[in-house]
Amino acid sequence: MIERILRASFTRPALAVLLTLAAAAAGAVWLGDLKRDVFPDLATPVFSVFVQNPAMGAEELETGVAIPLEAALAGLPEVRRIRSSSQAGVAQVRVEFEPDADYYLSRQLVSERVNQVARDLPPGTDAPLVSSLTGRLNEIMELVIEADAGAAGLMELRDLADFEVRNRLLGVPGVAAVEVMGGHLRQFQVQLDPERMAALGVTLGEVLAAVESSNENAAGGFVTQGPIEWTVRAVGRAANVGDLRATVVAVRENTPVLLGEVADVREAPAVRRGMAHGLGSEVVSCRISKQFG
Repeated sequence: MIERILRASFTRPALAVLLTLAAAAAGAVWLGDLKRDVFPDLATPVFSVFVQNPAMGAEELETGVAIPLEAALAGLPEVRRIRSSSQAGVAQVRVEFEPDADYYLSRQLVSERVNQVARDLPPGTDAPLVSSLTGRLNEIMELVIEADAGAAGLMELRDLADFEVRNRLLGVPGVAAVEVMGGHLRQFQVQLDPERMAALGVTLGEVLAAVESSNENAAGGFVTQGPIEWTVRAVGRAANVGDLRATVVAVRENTPVLLGEVADVREAPAVRRGMAHGLGSEVVSCRISKQFG
């Protein structure tokens, strides 16, 4: 067959040249239609399911959470491998699909199956979290936010990254997720004083109930005044530390006991498990991941 093609090409050189040019033109057109990406998706669809229960140990999470999730996810189509790891308070189940599996469909199937199993998890277990539509190979850029010495602290930089930079980056077409790392996460912390609580006869349950019940808004319907309808709302959500300090915890001899009298209420950073470093100093980092496909 190859010998006949070679002989025909030598006997009819003009036809061979024309066929070659036509094939080259067709190849150029098809090459222009090929999908290309500077950062192609090289990873197989892999999803992680995180489940937290602070009251359970690693063995309890393995038997009560990880194994039921593994059994439920094993029946999904195109599942290649399922692995799990458990430690005190947290269980992680990792589901890996076949390389040619559709990423969005696979994640939808995982979410549906996890929601079915969530109702049977042990009491006190938080709702399972499924990893987002991104991966480590889809990170395309990392931004660093820092300030001159004395201009802003790590807590202010973290606020800027969480509420300004992150929201604006998520509005850029093609951006799937922005992960903020480093800095200090701002919290309203209530640090109880056992001696003052004992002196005023206040229990821990009263403090917890007062903080939870007072820090919320409530709807009161509406009031009609002629052609105007006024909405009635009870605004009780704490906006600052002063609002929390003024929360009534209990009443002793017709005298209200405020939260600020039995606890030290302050704005303080959350407990950190890591940090982000720049050139010799701490910074706040924003990792940007693009969408799959």
